[in-house]
Amino acid sequence: MFKKYKILSLIPARIGSKGLRNKNVKKFFNKPLISWSIKASKKSRYIDYTLVSSDSEKIIDISKKLKVNAPVKRPKNLALDSSKIKDVIFHSFEWLRKKKLKFDYFILLQPTSPLRSEKHIDDAIRYYFKVSKKTKETMVSVTEAPIKASLIMKAEKKYAKFAISDNKNIKNLRRQYLKKYFIPNGAIYFANIKRFKGDFFTKNMIYFEMSNKVSIDIDDIKDFNKGIKYKNNY
Repeated sequence: MFKKYKILSLIPARIGSKGLRNKNVKKFFNKPLISWSIKASKKSRYIDYTLVSSDSEKIIDISKKLKVNAPVKRPKNLALDSSKIKDVIFHSFEWLRKKKLKFDYFILLQPTSPLRSEKHIDDAIRYYFKVSKKTKETMVSVTEAPIKASLIMKAEKKYAKFAISDNKNIKNLRRQYLKKYFIPNGAIYFANIKRFKGDFFTKNMIYFEMSNKVSIDIDDIKDFNKGIKYKNNY
């Protein structure tokens, strides 16, 4: 709980994955990948309840051994590559309603961000309530994009044009004139439960910046190996 607000942590973890087979249970420093997010959630000062949603008995068993709530067995239609995360979230909300469990806010923690710690979680929650003025505001964690992201171009027939038009000095091609941009790192998503409409990326989205070193988001074996490298140097 943060002040008067009860906070739910939701960890969605299906067994299937195209980029890296069974990645959520793959051993990352001798522990299943999902266990890193579960432990970070449990250690948080502000999270009241940790819930794992999965289609896998193996993932549910891992969660139960770590003493978290993992009763949400996800139906097959919500565990496909094409399944939308908002449907997974609302499915979990429905389970909570049936159990008469009520929370004010929720934080979505993807298991593919093993370097996101309880400190990042707590810092993000404190930051949200420090700057938020409206309950409809969401929050998404980001990391700084490479400085040359300003120079990304798009094709228009036979021509190439700069994709980002708000950089007034882009033609100078000088590093000191290039603007700072961010990309979502997949580690933290936060919203008010009653005001959540299925999308964190709204016009009222607050950003929470995290360093590149802890922003690894594991989708394939290259990400996995990079995560190991970052963890060793963290």
